[in-house]
Amino acid sequence: MAHLAVREISTSGSSNWVFRLGDELAVRLPRTDGYVPDLLNEVRWLPHIADKLPAPVPRVVAVGDPSEFPHPWTIVSWVAGDLPGTLDAAQQARLAVTLGGFLRTLHAIDTDGASAGSADWGYRCGEPVTDTIDGWADRAAAELADLFDERAVREAWRLLRDVPPATEPPCLVHCDVSAENVLVRSDGSLAGVIDFGGMGVGDRSIDFLYAWSMLDAPPREQFRKVADVDEETWIRARTWSFVGPGLLTLANYPGLNAGEDRATLDFGGSRRSRSGGPTPLSRRGADCQGNRSQNCLRAGMA
Repeated sequence: MAHLAVREISTSGSSNWVFRLGDELAVRLPRTDGYVPDLLNEVRWLPHIADKLPAPVPRVVAVGDPSEFPHPWTIVSWVAGDLPGTLDAAQQARLAVTLGGFLRTLHAIDTDGASAGSADWGYRCGEPVTDTIDGWADRAAAELADLFDERAVREAWRLLRDVPPATEPPCLVHCDVSAENVLVRSDGSLAGVIDFGGMGVGDRSIDFLYAWSMLDAPPREQFRKVADVDEETWIRARTWSFVGPGLLTLANYPGLNAGEDRATLDFGGSRRSRSGGPTPLSRRGADCQGNRSQNCLRAGMA
C-alpha cells in the first residue's frame, strides 16, 4: 500500500481524521483517546456483518498499533456515495425502501453472543426515557426559552415520555443512522452506511429516530413498513427523535436559524414570534413546520 496516494478528505468527522488511500481505501485515526473504543468497536463488528447486508459498509483491511501516532488506527474500504442532502419525492421513496430493507436485515443478524443494554454499549442501547434523558430535555427547554414556550416544551416531553416497553428482543443496532452516515446514489437509493463506532446490542428503535429528519411523511411510512416496525417500537423511536435530533440539535447548535440547512427546527405550536409571545403546544406534542429536519420535533404528534 506504500505506493498509494494519501489525501485528507473534507468530510472527516468529529471522531476520526479520515484520509483517502488510493481510490479504494481510507485510513481512520481517532482524534482523542475517547474515540478509540469506537474505532475498536468497528473492528469487532464490521467483519461480522459486512457480507450479510444488502448495501456496502466499510470492510476492515488492516489495524495499526500505536507508535508515532498514539492510538490504534485502521485501514478500511472506501464506501462510495453522496450524503442525502435534499431529496425529491422519488428519491426519498427509493431511500425509504432501500434503507428500510438494510435495517431490517441488520437487525436480524445474530449478535455473536454479545450481551445487551446500555451498561455495555452506551445509553443509545438502553431506554429512550431515563433520568439522564429527562435532564437533557429539561436543559434544552431552558436553553431554548428565547425560541419556545419553556412550559410547553416540558409538557410536550411529559406526554411523549410515557413510552411502551420494547416488544422485541435486543438486536444488533447501528445507533447513529443519521444523514451524515447514510450514503445514496443519484436516484436516492442507498449506496452504503458508514461509521459503526456506536454499534451495539439493544432496542432497535434507536435506528429509526432519524426517519423524521430524512424523510417526509409518505416515504417515512413506507420506510417503517419495509423495516417492519411495530407501533410500540415506532413510538419509542419518535421519543428518541424528539429529544435527540430535535431539542438537542437546537440547544447544542445555537447558530442554526430558519434560513439555514436541514437541521433547523421549529415548534409550530410554541414558537415565539419576534413580535409576540408564544402559543401553547397541542396536546399531542410539538408540531414542527418548515424543512424536513423540523419533523424531529413533529415526531410527538405523527
